[in-house]
Amino acid sequence: MTSYRKIIKTVFSFTGLFIILWLPEVIAAQEITQTIRGVVVDKDSQVTLPGAQLMIAGTDPPVGTVTDANGEFTFGKLPVGRYNIIVRYVGYETRNIPNVLLTSGKETVLRIELTEAVVSLHEVVVSANQNKADAINKMATVSVMKFNVEELDHYAGTFNDAARTVSSYAGVASSPSGTNDIIIRGNSPRGMAWRLEGIDIPNPNHFAEEGSSSGGISMLNGSVLANSDFFTGAFPAEYGDAYSGVFDMSLRNGNNQTHEYSIQAGFLGLDATLEGPFKKTNPSSYLVNYRFSTLSLFRLMDINLAGDATPEFTDLTFKISNPTERAGTFSFFGVGGMSKVTSEETHHKDDYTTGMWVAGVKNVYFFNNTTYLTSIFAYTGSVNKWDYQTQDTNNAFTSKAIDNFIYQTPKIALSINKKFSARNVLKAGADVTFIRYDLTSDRYDYEIDKLVTQVYQTGSTELLQGWINWKHRFNEKLTLISGLHSMYLVLNGNYTIEPRLGMKWSFRPTQSLNFGFGLHSRMESLSTYFARQTLVDGIPYMPNKGLDFTKAMHFIAGYENLFTENLFFKVELYYQYLYDVPVENSDTSSFSILNYNFGYADRDLVNKGKGRNVGVEFTLEKYFSQNYYFLITTSLFDSKYKALDGVERNTRYNSRFVLNVLGGKDFIIGKGIKKRTLGFNLRGTWAGGQWSTPIDLEQSIKQGTTVRDEKQAFTEQWPDFIRIDFKVSMSRNRKRATHTLELDIQNITNQLNVIGDYYDPYAGSIQTKTQMGIVPILNYRVNF
Repeated sequence: MTSYRKIIKTVFSFTGLFIILWLPEVIAAQEITQTIRGVVVDKDSQVTLPGAQLMIAGTDPPVGTVTDANGEFTFGKLPVGRYNIIVRYVGYETRNIPNVLLTSGKETVLRIELTEAVVSLHEVVVSANQNKADAINKMATVSVMKFNVEELDHYAGTFNDAARTVSSYAGVASSPSGTNDIIIRGNSPRGMAWRLEGIDIPNPNHFAEEGSSSGGISMLNGSVLANSDFFTGAFPAEYGDAYSGVFDMSLRNGNNQTHEYSIQAGFLGLDATLEGPFKKTNPSSYLVNYRFSTLSLFRLMDINLAGDATPEFTDLTFKISNPTERAGTFSFFGVGGMSKVTSEETHHKDDYTTGMWVAGVKNVYFFNNTTYLTSIFAYTGSVNKWDYQTQDTNNAFTSKAIDNFIYQTPKIALSINKKFSARNVLKAGADVTFIRYDLTSDRYDYEIDKLVTQVYQTGSTELLQGWINWKHRFNEKLTLISGLHSMYLVLNGNYTIEPRLGMKWSFRPTQSLNFGFGLHSRMESLSTYFARQTLVDGIPYMPNKGLDFTKAMHFIAGYENLFTENLFFKVELYYQYLYDVPVENSDTSSFSILNYNFGYADRDLVNKGKGRNVGVEFTLEKYFSQNYYFLITTSLFDSKYKALDGVERNTRYNSRFVLNVLGGKDFIIGKGIKKRTLGFNLRGTWAGGQWSTPIDLEQSIKQGTTVRDEKQAFTEQWPDFIRIDFKVSMSRNRKRATHTLELDIQNITNQLNVIGDYYDPYAGSIQTKTQMGIVPILNYRVNF
């Protein structure tokens, strides 16, 4: 309680400083203006549209402009605030883009995509509001939400982390452990894939573990991200090596007309972003972001994010965009980060280092107004090192687990997009990943009292993927999308052929029925393929090297209704059948890879397991307008699995329900240069507890470590997970800068949610682990 009071005292101290620093001063009021500009393109062909008409709604006198020969437009010297922009072009559906935010510190740059109407030019063109839920990927029909970067500024408890933001979406559960796990529809977080700029990338999170898809905090923050797509099922054919979901992220381009900067300082460290043109006469641009963080400030408030350790991380992200006259547009992009935590507590030590990097070049070349080719060459990789030591009876520390996993993965990805007409679009591509690996893992064997090598392998292999998508619009109401994905792993010769199908029927202008089907698969981490077993004569062998892919068949049906321009409702029903799941090769074993969230399986596995996920999801969202927003999502589901013992059990992630309620309100204070925006945001989560396997206390005492009773696998459920986050911010627009001060408090009620249990050999009893309590994050940011 002393620690909690100290934290509250610190928070109130900063709140007082917050108020004093931002009290209105007496100053002459004047209008603060900024620019909205961008480009208008065809959604299917990405060709620019010269002569498109743009109008800002509700202005008197009317404010409008027309795109130039390059499809570009500019609204100059607009007062800061929010605007609705209406876009019209002959033969295309009219678009209404609501709530475009304009601040003094940065120009607002838009890329507006219009859909060609499936009607004759003399007919009335359909008018459509820009639904925030509409996917960026034109081949998506179901189970997709568009991640909007502005949500990072509003949602409480996200720490500027995209993964924590999407945990509020329907069908997604967050981890009670405090990591940014993305648990989709009862599946393991390992089942999802991360993509950046059109290629699969390694886990882009700091403090990530081998085989996981999550970590402590994302290396990619809102300063560099563009709006992106997040899929929770039946994703289009271009996505592979995933069976639960895909986060398809893009980096935004830097401003190609003026230099802009952003600096942020706070409890998580320092963050700086630079962007601008190389030459004002050249359309090329650069974008660079660097972060360095040390969490030592939390120690001053008695907040132990990692025991007695002080974690540190650093990352760098960049993108260079270079349009050319004849060779298309080149983009040079990259992200890299390192994280380290060293801790020494009573009876044990931890030394943990992780890293990830991506560097690539992307070219988009237009053959004509209907066909373009995308070519990507990238070099990616990751490193994961861990040394865990415990203290023996002589007070000496000895290693009980040592990992050293290094991956280097060059990639080539090619795709071609052909728009035959307003009705038919074809997109096809192929990816090759060259996997170079150096893997070592030792674990302590308590029966023989020494370290045993479980993984020791170096070499290379390849993963080949090919896909094709075809979109056909029967009319302006009915769209059918079909596709095929194939994947081949050279290591063991296993392959898949995966059909995909999607349909959308917009039976009314604001309502639609959606359907999706897809077969999806995923390879395991290479450490699982190379995990060793020992024969009776002492010779090691690798029983898992021939493992096939885990496969999942998705069936989804949904209904959407845009009640008003800013109020959206969605419901989806889904059924997932998982098969060829790796399970232990024993008819008495309950082990299934579906319950793993990181690491590798050191058991003899066969692809004979099964699983199923069934559920219904509801979303009610009020988009930000009139200075407030809210989002309510509810997921009701059941997730089961079956190993070779034939018993149907709960998966670890079968929490059965998740309820998210979040919202916020901005208050506008003052006018002109004295104008300030005071924002309050709240997020609450209530979810069923995850499931756990009981600890066999007798065997744990005998072996001196945690031993679980696997015959009773996942029969104990943790208590319900409850957490409330709160965020307050104040921003002010100056003539050439926007200043923002914010206090983001995670777990404001100091709820200590249970995240697991273990046997403590020094206490001789079972101990419960709980989530850390209240975590306040104070940040100051200036854009100029």
